[in-house]
Amino acid sequence: MTDAKTDYLVILAGGQSRRMGRDKALVEIQGIRMIDHMIDRFHSSELPIVLSAAQDYTTGLEYVPDNPNYPDGPVGAIFSVSEYFAQQKPEITGFFTVPVDAPHAPLDLMIKLKAPHSCAIASSNGQVHPVFAYWDCNMVQSVKQSHDPESRSPSLRWLGRQCGAKTVEWADDSGFTNINTPAELTAMNKEQ
Repeated sequence: MTDAKTDYLVILAGGQSRRMGRDKALVEIQGIRMIDHMIDRFHSSELPIVLSAAQDYTTGLEYVPDNPNYPDGPVGAIFSVSEYFAQQKPEITGFFTVPVDAPHAPLDLMIKLKAPHSCAIASSNGQVHPVFAYWDCNMVQSVKQSHDPESRSPSLRWLGRQCGAKTVEWADDSGFTNINTPAELTAMNKEQ
């Protein structure tokens, strides 16, 4: 079960979208921006939503830009969000992450991933999906403090291992499909 007082949902929307060629948060599926689709999808979770992005995309939501002193990519985003909570909202113990480009993300994500004082990563058919995760703030802060900023940018799988994240299995992997290219966007729009 989730606790709206101590947990947040973070939509990861700060990627460079190289394969898409434009900001995926602004890409539309059936006339709705991906960022709005994800906010609507998880609005009923009762968790406050924060965007991991350089802007709020006119949503009015809080947003946390990546700290340039942290690694590039999603690990830098997780470090930045964890630091933001530590400084601005110390009562927050952890946060769930979902990517902005996964319009069918599992709605039971928060229920299945949450465990006291633990990090967890979604998995299906033997494949881990580390952008769909629960991150304990203290664990992430501890890893961040021990990470050598001169080393290459680590992956979310690396972060999961460092945090001792457990994997939680889903039987159906369709909710973990994301949209990375214009061709995948066209296919998604045809499905709708």
